Amino acid sequence: MNSRSQFDQLFEKGRKAHDLGNIAEAEACYIESMKIAPGHPDVLHLMGVLYGQTGYLDDAEQLIKKALKSLPDDPIYLYNYGNVLVEMKRWNDAAKIYARATQQAPKNPDIAFSLALTLKKLSKLDAAEEFFRQVIRLNKNHAHALAELSGILEKKGTLEEAIALQERAIELEPNTANFYVNLGAIKLKKGQWDAALILLDKALVLEKWHVPALAIKAVAHFEKGDDATALNLVDPHAQLFVTNLPLPPDIEQSSLIEAMVKHPSREWERVATTTKDGAQTGNLLSDPNPLINKFVLGLTSKIEKFIRAQTLNAQNPFLTQIPDSWGYSIWATILEKGGHQTPHLHPSAWLSGVYYLEVPPEVMDNANTEHQGWIEFGAPGYGITPVRPPILRQVMPEPGKLIFFPSYFFHRTVPLSGNARRISIAFDVIPTTWRK
Repeated sequence: MNSRSQFDQLFEKGRKAHDLGNIAEAEACYIESMKIAPGHPDVLHLMGVLYGQTGYLDDAEQLIKKALKSLPDDPIYLYNYGNVLVEMKRWNDAAKIYARATQQAPKNPDIAFSLALTLKKLSKLDAAEEFFRQVIRLNKNHAHALAELSGILEKKGTLEEAIALQERAIELEPNTANFYVNLGAIKLKKGQWDAALILLDKALVLEKWHVPALAIKAVAHFEKGDDATALNLVDPHAQLFVTNLPLPPDIEQSSLIEAMVKHPSREWERVATTTKDGAQTGNLLSDPNPLINKFVLGLTSKIEKFIRAQTLNAQNPFLTQIPDSWGYSIWATILEKGGHQTPHLHPSAWLSGVYYLEVPPEVMDNANTEHQGWIEFGAPGYGITPVRPPILRQVMPEPGKLIFFPSYFFHRTVPLSGNARRISIAFDVIPTTWRK
């Protein structure tokens, strides 16, 4: 067998294994293929895709970039490079690469859809709208493009077209919970509480733990005057757990503060977050800094103790499901003058929380009657303007204070004033399996 035939067989075997999800076999075939044809762009590209799918993002990026040196205008190479950049949360870079891919393949709806989603992440809504419409021109039955376009039009106040698009998305994919939630949110904004609740309940049948559905459902019940049901879902006075987490004796507060302030992943007004006039780090879960790692171990131990103490309770929406296994996302937020977080939820999580590492003295002063820098629960976000004044609870941050709350609680930070700096460490508990 000549080397060309051997390469073709190995490469095809690897590609088929890759398609079937046999990652180890695919990788082995790709490696052997590259021994026969070093630098072959198709092998570099698919191996980069494989590494991207398995979380080796730096390797994935390097491999696909090498493939692009041979074929710089290949739209599929560019598309998959964009996908890797999205996983790396490099939204601006991803948008540029997807735009190049779209220029090369203007009739590919998948590439246009990825570009539109990325532009939406970057809050470039007019450009995102243009590309969502392009996707729909290419594929009138693209349910997710219809739903995404509906969301943009809702933000712009074009509610009737938004409703029609979302209804069409539901017709096409009646088992997608998000579509019912999106339409329910629009009905809520139109003051149609009962219609909103019907849609939200449909979403919760499809997906029992759906954070936005639970949050918006509580708002709808409260707006229509069903306070008891609303408070059973979201009661910021009864359903928060406030405790303390002292730092270990061998961790100095000032050293941990410095590690957060100088963290290499720290990014000012990180894209796709609700932080304004402040910075966030990336995920600290497996941080190489031993100081941060030790703190995170103590925090996760406290979280796990809290979860183990919970018992299933069909009457409590938060406890109708309790994770049996879970993952974490943990990050630091550094707010400065004017810094705040707009009302938001944590859609992928079951339990969320915040630990306060550094709090300016003026935030804890009795003279702070406006509660600047405090965390506030109860005011809805997502463009919902409540008719009735919501039930609020504001909690004063203090160094060492730790707050647990259900992830479907709307919360925000009251903006800081002066030149103070406030550092908190937030976390999400992301279920992988549920207790039986």
